[in-house]
Amino acid sequence: MSGVWLTPLNEGVTATVPNKSLVLCLGLLLGAHPLPAQQPKLDSATIARANKPILRPGELIGVLATTGIGLAVDQTLRTGIYDSTSKFARAASHVGNTLGSGLVYPALFVLAVGGKVAGSKGLYGVTSRALKSIVVGGAAAMILKVMVGRERPLVSPDNNLSFHPFRFKDNSFPSGHATVAFALATSFSREWKGKWNDVVFFSLASLTAYSRLHDEKHWFSDVVFGAGLGTLSARFIHRREARLLVGKGTLGASLQF
Repeated sequence: MSGVWLTPLNEGVTATVPNKSLVLCLGLLLGAHPLPAQQPKLDSATIARANKPILRPGELIGVLATTGIGLAVDQTLRTGIYDSTSKFARAASHVGNTLGSGLVYPALFVLAVGGKVAGSKGLYGVTSRALKSIVVGGAAAMILKVMVGRERPLVSPDNNLSFHPFRFKDNSFPSGHATVAFALATSFSREWKGKWNDVVFFSLASLTAYSRLHDEKHWFSDVVFGAGLGTLSARFIHRREARLLVGKGTLGASLQF
């Protein structure tokens, strides 16, 4: 193990103004409890975390196995969930789609920059880790969409196994919305401890997954894999951050060779 100095990178990002639903949801999540500290102090527990693996084989196997089960029930759930006559379902779907949309990226970026400028380590730490989580998950989802090239339920309602690899438009697998929503839920749940916090975070993420099924934008296996991808992306970022060793006036990283 060796210490390496870290230097922040400056990256220009053009942000758009998020809509009211997104601002309200993020405000509730960030304002529910006092913001945690950005990093723990250097101690034996921090050093122990630094030596743990960032991703574990069992987690990857679990996501793949659950996705396989989802493939088996795709058709059944597609016909059972969609209901165009329910006003409540349409309203819930609208909220869920907002939480997993691309507007989350500029919203978190603005909050992270605001925290940095204001000198709030708690706000900056929470929002920057959440932003990194959705960037990693979202990028992985986009790459997989192109590689797999699965048709959406609206396009191929009677065949959930219609694939056109390396197609660049309107692909279904995995769900990008579900990836972003579960990356956020996992990231925030690691910042705020408590079972009720987890219930809120993952209920909102599940609402996003439901919205994609309700609107027939994705098969069930799409949102299952997306949820797993988002969860693993956030765990990757938080475990990587846990490898940081923080002491008075010192910031280093644990690297294994």
